[in-house]
Amino acid sequence: MTDINKFLSDVQKSLKHDRQNNSGKSDYNRVKNDLRRLFERNAFAVGELSDSVFEYWENEYIYRSENLANEPSSENQNRLAAFLAFLESSDEYQELISDKDWNELGRLVNFEAEDLDVDVLQDLMKILVSKGAY
Repeated sequence: MTDINKFLSDVQKSLKHDRQNNSGKSDYNRVKNDLRRLFERNAFAVGELSDSVFEYWENEYIYRSENLANEPSSENQNRLAAFLAFLESSDEYQELISDKDWNELGRLVNFEAEDLDVDVLQDLMKILVSKGAY
């Protein structure tokens, strides 16, 4: 299981490193691949589901931002950590996951279900049922 706070620290280090190498300016497009790899590495137990969840987060919260240069905001970093915690069957940061997010997570889990380990799938389904996603 991943330490969610360590994950957040790694995200912040990646963002800081990017700013240091680019005259203090942020640009999500420069860091997105690093963030994706970090997320997928931490959520390796769910295989392709991690990529689907990252894409949902990116499309729903990053690309809809008014200022892409300021993304991921602290709130969106925490939301990504909440999605990672869900994938690990943890309840950390779950208050940041909206009803719409839960429904989409349920849809994504259903789509990837046949490729998930049965125990992992059961754990995710229990959480989704408790959140009213089904």
